[in-house]
Amino acid sequence: MRKLCLFAAIVLTLLACRRQSILRLTTEKTQHGWAYRITKKGKPLIFQEYIPAIPGYHPFKSRSDAQRTGQLVLSKLKNRRFPSLSMREVDSLQLTR
Repeated sequence: MRKLCLFAAIVLTLLACRRQSILRLTTEKTQHGWAYRITKKGKPLIFQEYIPAIPGYHPFKSRSDAQRTGQLVLSKLKNRRFPSLSMREVDSLQLTR
C-alpha cells in the first residue's frame, strides 16, 4: 500500500510538471522592437510583435513590455479564457509607447 501511494504521488507530480510546461512564453528581438511567442507542446500558437488592442502597428519598445504582455495572455490561456486583450488591460500594463 505504501509503495502504491508513493508511486501515485510521483505520477501526479510528473503530470503536474508536464501540464505546466505545455505552454511556453519566450521573447525575441525583431526588426522594429520586441515580440513575444507562445508555444504549445513546442508548436507555435501566438506570435505577437505589435502591441495588441491599439489601432495601428506599434511595436513593443522593450523586452519587458513584450514579456509582461505575453505573461498576461499566457495566464488567460492557462485559465482557459480567450487570449485577446482589451484596451483597459493593455493600459494596465503601462507599456512604453
